[in-house]
Amino acid sequence: RHRNSNLGLYQIRTGGTDFSNKEDFTAARVKQNILSESSIGLIYTRRATLDDDFFNNRHTVGADLELNTSRFMGNKSLQFQAFFIWNNMHTPDENTSFWDRTSRGIRLAFPNYPFFAHASYREFGEAFNPAVGFAPRVGIRRFQPTIGYQQMLPGNSILRSWEGEIRFEYLTDMEFNPETVNLIFTPLNILFESGDRIKGGFGYNYEDLILDFDILRDGSLIIPADIYHSWHYSLEIMTARFRKLAGAAGLRREGFWTGQRTVYDLTLTARPFPGVNLSGDWSRSDAKLAEGSFQTDLIRFTGKVDLTPSTAFTNIIQFDNLSNILGLFNSFRWTIRPGADIYLVYIYNWIQIDEIFNPIETQGAIKMDITYRF
Repeated sequence: RHRNSNLGLYQIRTGGTDFSNKEDFTAARVKQNILSESSIGLIYTRRATLDDDFFNNRHTVGADLELNTSRFMGNKSLQFQAFFIWNNMHTPDENTSFWDRTSRGIRLAFPNYPFFAHASYREFGEAFNPAVGFAPRVGIRRFQPTIGYQQMLPGNSILRSWEGEIRFEYLTDMEFNPETVNLIFTPLNILFESGDRIKGGFGYNYEDLILDFDILRDGSLIIPADIYHSWHYSLEIMTARFRKLAGAAGLRREGFWTGQRTVYDLTLTARPFPGVNLSGDWSRSDAKLAEGSFQTDLIRFTGKVDLTPSTAFTNIIQFDNLSNILGLFNSFRWTIRPGADIYLVYIYNWIQIDEIFNPIETQGAIKMDITYRF
């Protein structure tokens, strides 16, 4: 029986400045196919200043398992996934337990037609802090099931399919006290024969805010610690992506802490020539709270050009009026052969102060990806 293994390795060294030391970043990943449809994997990451010895570095070690079958109940698919990640103590005087520095979870999925469902359970220890990357929220337990139904409409000349879904999220602290609860209904998800789509839904949110929240991070609007209940409603319309001129528009109205928020999203994509993709995105958040009101805007322009079948150029420009940062991202990709790519990346950031953009960061990088199967 033929079995494939995948191996990935990154080793990056950053330069030092007057405010920071040189650092090494390492990421290694190996994945081995097992049985007929399953796999097992290991991951290791390291972050270290060059003055530290190996045992004082920041280390993260993880393992994952995926068991799949396409013969459940005869011809159905069933998937089971599990993972476990541990990081070491970052300072000699740190006083945390083994379990506090781990993340672990399982997921069971039934991805079939017309019914589909999945459920996952994850835990993030209070001191979990991986060497490379980050965890947006720690000290939590999260249970998240989803169930849905999809119906194809072969005899309809206008509609291709309809889909409905119910998603539940229950997030607690490590003592099982609820902190965030979301119940989301999406009864409207219609795909037309033209490739266009319309999607709408509503939901309920519960938040136990245990500390005052500086929402703009400048002390101007402080959300008081309290328990908040809210409802939200959303509608999104998307045209078919294959069109030379495609777009999407979304509207979301929701309870937002002590008031209300309306979010507007608009995307426009143009494909004037084969291999050329130009798109613009605009997102506005209009919040009206008991403590005051504010409005945020995010604007992004993306240009992608496939110069040849093996070379491509990507340019992204983004600005938001909350951080007042204008960012430029350029990437050139050259595919030497399938599974072997070279990337040239250039990043430039400016910050707006008194209507003048001042440069704050410049980065340049060369990256090579090589896939080797054995």
